[in-house]
Amino acid sequence: MRPHFGLFRPVSLCSGLVLLLVVSSAGATSISLREAGKPSYDASSSQLAPSDRSSNQKKPSPSPALQSLRAENQIADDSIIAHSKQAEAITSPPDVPSSNERLIGLRNVLSITLQNNVAIAVQEYQTGIRHQEITGQDASFDPSIVIEGRASESESQVASAFAAPDVSNTERQNWKLGLSQKLITGTQYELNYTGFRDETNSAFAGLNPQYTSRVEVNITHPLLKNFGISTNKKDIFIAQNNLDISEFEFQSRVIDIITNAENTYWDLVFTREDLKVKEQSVTRALDLERRVRAQVKVGTLAPIEILQAQSEVASREEGVLLAQKAIADTEDQLKNIMNINFDSPEGLKTFKPLDPADFQVGKKIILNEAITEALESRPDFLVRKKELASQDITVKFNENQLYPSLDLVGTFGLNGLSGTAAPLQGFGGGGVATSRFGGNYGESLDDAFSGNFKSWEVGLLLSYPIGNRAAKSRLTASRLQASQRLLEIKDLEKSIVVEVRQASRQIVTDIKRVHSARVARRLAQEKLVAEEKKFAVGLSTSFKVLEFQTDLAEQESRELKAIIDYKKSLSNFKKVKASTLSAHNISLDSRMKRK
Repeated sequence: MRPHFGLFRPVSLCSGLVLLLVVSSAGATSISLREAGKPSYDASSSQLAPSDRSSNQKKPSPSPALQSLRAENQIADDSIIAHSKQAEAITSPPDVPSSNERLIGLRNVLSITLQNNVAIAVQEYQTGIRHQEITGQDASFDPSIVIEGRASESESQVASAFAAPDVSNTERQNWKLGLSQKLITGTQYELNYTGFRDETNSAFAGLNPQYTSRVEVNITHPLLKNFGISTNKKDIFIAQNNLDISEFEFQSRVIDIITNAENTYWDLVFTREDLKVKEQSVTRALDLERRVRAQVKVGTLAPIEILQAQSEVASREEGVLLAQKAIADTEDQLKNIMNINFDSPEGLKTFKPLDPADFQVGKKIILNEAITEALESRPDFLVRKKELASQDITVKFNENQLYPSLDLVGTFGLNGLSGTAAPLQGFGGGGVATSRFGGNYGESLDDAFSGNFKSWEVGLLLSYPIGNRAAKSRLTASRLQASQRLLEIKDLEKSIVVEVRQASRQIVTDIKRVHSARVARRLAQEKLVAEEKKFAVGLSTSFKVLEFQTDLAEQESRELKAIIDYKKSLSNFKKVKASTLSAHNISLDSRMKRK
């Protein structure tokens, strides 16, 4: 991709790698911040002797004594020049990265961050927990099965003088199979089958052992309080809203992390480019020191001028050290965001950004459309709306709880009876009789399911607490909370509008800053060139030249800072609109991940 940053001339080396060069009019190549077609500072041209700088004015040839003096001091000059060239060799980045460097683009940074960031993983767990809460609430409508079996024996005295025998012994085995469920309408039912086997030593037992079977259905249906699907599924609806809230929070967290990673990446771009500016400033100071020494040796400048130049070199070298520290600090921040262990092979490498600090003005911002997009997409705004929806559900539920509890209850049963029939002597000397329900256990089941022996019961159950103050209090509190949520939404809406307006205004401001910084940098460069020409003919001092050099370095840094701030403003504008994910072609589907 061809950079649009006018300060550099890109030379393509390989796919994704661009070397930024400036070629001076003298043919020398140096790493610098320059704009095509504008005058540039060239170290090689600045090394010319004063007699070579004024082509329009003829100068007399130097005297033999002066030539001898220059020859005697050539060693010192060569040493300074070697020192300057060594500094240039150190500050100029190599064309091919070493094994301890990694070329990394913004897209790679975002991809690794999404894969490795711990905060994103933590938020994904929270979303999974919310999903399980829905399942837990929905499980309240699952049917339940009951299986029961019991055995008992009872032996007791009989008070009657006619008892035979006078000690009663009874054995009972019973079993039960039941199914119960609460429906989403609020209706509750129980379906039970119960069986008994009773055996006794009583002489008057017509069936011994006796088998009893009963199939029974119990239904309770609310008519006022707790009636309706929305009332009974209240907790499920709220759990679903909580899941949506968790996913919105997950989206918001991802946007924050991506924005932070993007801004940190551009900070790294700035620190590395700013280091080049600082190193070029040191080179300029070293070159001026060499020329000052040469002029001091020939007597055209006072020796004090050397101290001025040396002091400025030391000061600018300190700036280089601080710039190197800033690079290391920013790299650590970026690696931390990407969750790269500092002691790992990847963490020990130096990151070299591939994306250049180019300047490209995007399409015009339509403020109303940006505000509308933000209100439709901002996760924090959608969270507030979901919270209000959950609160409305609670209000409606509490309104239902004001009604009295009026339930329709009903029971329907089928009965069966069988056993071993024994002949019994009738009372008062009557004849012998035998029960007509004799038979095995299967006969008891046949009787029950024949429908000939049934029972039923229907009724209404009404209950109402006097005053019902608890329900009224809960309703009032929930309505107040709903009003509070509504005010919070309105307040957040105003804040979002302000954020979008400020973010769009910041973009316009940064565009103007870049244009202004470019003009200031170009003027500073032209001023330095003019001042160097005056210094060459003795019309200026080294102090003035150093001052203009410092001013040029500051303007170059400011231009870089303005461009990086512009890129960060674009990132922030995407964040306040919640368009960060779509802008980077990132999609989140946490539901699919959980499945």
